[in-house]
Amino acid sequence: MRKNIARVLLYAACAVLVVFYILVLWWGKNPKVGTEYRMYYLTHELTDWPGYGNLKYTFGTKEICTEHKDRNGKEQSNVCSRKGQGWQKTKRYEGTKNTDKDSYIYYIPDESSDNIYLVCDITEYDTTAVGDKGIEVYVNDKLIGNIDSKGTTKLKIGYVSGDELLTVKFHADNAEYTLYSISLDKGQAET
Repeated sequence: MRKNIARVLLYAACAVLVVFYILVLWWGKNPKVGTEYRMYYLTHELTDWPGYGNLKYTFGTKEICTEHKDRNGKEQSNVCSRKGQGWQKTKRYEGTKNTDKDSYIYYIPDESSDNIYLVCDITEYDTTAVGDKGIEVYVNDKLIGNIDSKGTTKLKIGYVSGDELLTVKFHADNAEYTLYSISLDKGQAET
């Protein structure tokens, strides 16, 4: 009788451990974490840690694509910490250079709007190919325009949905450029 009770307890303990290990594996594959955590630590889409909730964006906020501290160690405000893959990771004092054909920036707008523009300031632009298409700019995989010189460029996005991830992709086959600032701005209402 004692052997049967011990055997039943041993089998029950083994069953509990199996269920626990399956549960831990499931939690590992389906963690309940925030968007920023998932994109930085799990999928490695973000190169800078923005902090929890800091992919949220208010239209008209101009962000600079530099280090958080300038060369003298002074803290800078409105630094773009939403950059994804394809951007220079260190020594970004005069802006951020592209390091790959595709470079990403992510936003979660805090409201919806029908008339949004992407405004970016390119401070350096160098192309090495004749007939280069420049920098093709995509928003959620839709081409919204091209940038083929340095300076400030304003490209129409159109409708943007609030509280949904917005992906801006810069695609440049043969161009090297430095992005200094970027913003999403509301356009004037069309009459």
